[in-house]
Amino acid sequence: MEERECIIALNTVDIIGGKRLADLMERFGSAEAIIKAKEKDLLQVRGVGQETAGRIKALRDGKAALREIKKAKESGVKIVTSDEPSYPAALLNTAYPPPVIYILGEILPADALAIAIVGSRRPTYYGRKVAGGLAKNAAEEGLTVVSGLARGIDSTAHEGALKGGGRTIAVLGSGIDVIYPPENRELAERITESGAVVSEFPFGSCPFRQNFPRRNRIISGLALGVVIVQAGESSGALITADFALEQGREVFAVPGEIGNPLSRGTHNLIRQGARLIEGIPDILEELGISAAEEHSIENKDSGVRLSSREKRVLSHLGFSPISTDDIVIATGFFPSEVTRALVSLEVKGIVTRVRGGWVRT
Repeated sequence: MEERECIIALNTVDIIGGKRLADLMERFGSAEAIIKAKEKDLLQVRGVGQETAGRIKALRDGKAALREIKKAKESGVKIVTSDEPSYPAALLNTAYPPPVIYILGEILPADALAIAIVGSRRPTYYGRKVAGGLAKNAAEEGLTVVSGLARGIDSTAHEGALKGGGRTIAVLGSGIDVIYPPENRELAERITESGAVVSEFPFGSCPFRQNFPRRNRIISGLALGVVIVQAGESSGALITADFALEQGREVFAVPGEIGNPLSRGTHNLIRQGARLIEGIPDILEELGISAAEEHSIENKDSGVRLSSREKRVLSHLGFSPISTDDIVIATGFFPSEVTRALVSLEVKGIVTRVRGGWVRT
């Protein structure tokens, strides 16, 4: 087998990641030498037990590498090793980059100008609104949006980038042929047309829990900075923030509602020194990137004529649902007056009804 094929083969052994391969390479000098090594010599490498040594020995027939290369050709996937020119340069600037990356779509040099947007799998309306708005504005400014294709904030970020006419990269915690969650298959297809779906795991790999920290490490590694939108105290998004700090990336956090459990993680990040942001201009400023045009998370109501009552009602609405009764109490208007104002604002596209009340659009 050639050296490239040997690296691809070694990557099929799930315990061998960037760090363990680096240790093996230091001991044996090449991937080919690792596969040809005697079991007793393999066992001398830290973290390599008899099971792993046996799996490495089983690679000598070359079938594992050929199987991956054949599947890649059949499915239009590129397999890129870390010593090839097409390997994402941003990942090379991390400690122990993944030995192999599977790419469906295209990663372009322009994707070096990227931010990651991650957060809760069960966001509120506010979280989805902010994540989608940030991603859309980032795309409009020429930034690539990186996320993990998970439910919630991740999916919203990808959708926002596509809506903004920009590029987005989805990083999987499974094989590139195992889209998870399955309902995001159509989204993944659209992403490949305006970016890429990537994975470090071989074909057929299931989305095991232990894979996701490795996925998060790639998400932060591909970006200049990571934006956290809604995260509980034990959210996986905080793992991405930790990796970002280790990799020398910037960490940004969107403030949330006091008392909302999904605000605790982001607020803790802010206390620890993460940059509080309200829009893409904050990110561009921190990264030293000039904005062609400033954008805001919030919709602007300029150009829409509002009555004094509508303005008063609107002043009590945000991105978290508020009931009609609460608006009545806050404004002091009669219920019928509040209802008429809300209906008028809805017709004008400024507010919308959601479960639990009314929010700004």
